Amino acid sequence: MATQVEVSREFTYRVAAGIDAGLNRVKEISMAKNFACSVSDRVTYDAVQIFGGYGFMRGSVVERLFRDNRVLTIGGGTTEIMKEIISKHIF
Repeated sequence: MATQVEVSREFTYRVAAGIDAGLNRVKEISMAKNFACSVSDRVTYDAVQIFGGYGFMRGSVVERLFRDNRVLTIGGGTTEIMKEIISKHIF
């Protein structure tokens, strides 16, 4: 799980460096966001699995992160929209 989070973070930093350099990174921004959201989904799901019943209890950190993750994924643009943006910039 930590490896996936670190790869996601590094990918985001690489895209940010390209933006700072003045490059057009629309495709890469969408790819980084899509990847980070899928990693976040996997990591929070795995955390709930690890914690078992406690992971579902209201008030636990794991439950809050799992719930918040869904809102952030949808609020920042759905993965389907990100995939559309990526596909428009591939060719």
